[in-house]
Amino acid sequence: MESLEAWSAILDSFEHDIARAVSGGPAGPWAPPTDAGPLPAALAERARRVLDAQADAVAILSRLKHDAGTQLGAIDAVPSGSASDRPLLLDVRG
Repeated sequence: MESLEAWSAILDSFEHDIARAVSGGPAGPWAPPTDAGPLPAALAERARRVLDAQADAVAILSRLKHDAGTQLGAIDAVPSGSASDRPLLLDVRG
């Protein structure tokens, strides 16, 4: 029963970390469990769901990272400096 309780707590922690990451919360330090023993068969399906949720979270975060990079690229394309550094008028007849 100890292994079942230990793994339930580990899976709870994974689910909490996934929810926090997807909601924009900070990622905390992680260390693999060392004394939980093998995953009990009774928790195998839950562990698969957690693994699927983690893969979904990675995909979401990857898209957000890409989108943020695109937005930063657009911001970098905007000229910087004061207005006096740039021409205010363009003479197209001249």
